[in-house]
Amino acid sequence: MKRLLFLLVFCALTFAGTTAIAQDKSAQERRERVESAKIAFLTDKMSLTTEQAQKFWPLYNEYEAKRRALLKSYRSGYRQNVEELSEEEAEARIEGMFTTREKELALEKEYAARYMRVISNKQLIKLYRGERDFTKLLLKRLDHKQASR
Repeated sequence: MKRLLFLLVFCALTFAGTTAIAQDKSAQERRERVESAKIAFLTDKMSLTTEQAQKFWPLYNEYEAKRRALLKSYRSGYRQNVEELSEEEAEARIEGMFTTREKELALEKEYAARYMRVISNKQLIKLYRGERDFTKLLLKRLDHKQASR
C-alpha cells in the first residue's frame, strides 16, 4: 500500500510538472500541487492515522506559515548584491542571519512540543526525515527536468 501511494505521488508530481509546462500554470497552482504531494508523502512516511492527520496538518500548516513569514522578513530587508555591502552592513546581515536562525529553532521547538501532543516521538523523527526525503525527491526531479531540456 505504501509503495502504491508513493508511486501515485511520484506520478502526480511527474504529471503535474509536465502539465505545468504545457499549460503554463501559475506559480501558485504549482505550489499547491507540490504541497498536496508533500502532505500525501509525509502522511505515508509518518504512518499517520486519520485522526492524527486531522489534528496534525493544521498545526504543521500554521508552523510553515510562521516559518515562511520569519524567513521572508529576514530576506526583505537586504540587498541581494553582496559586493555592494559595506563591512558594517555585512556584519549586520550576518547577525540578522543568526538571529533569524535562533528564532527559527525556537519556533521549531515550540511546534515539536505541540506535534507530540498528536503524534509519537518516532513519528516526529519520521516527519523530519520525510521532509528531507521530499526535498531530495523534488531536487532530483528538477535536475532531471533541466537535463532533459
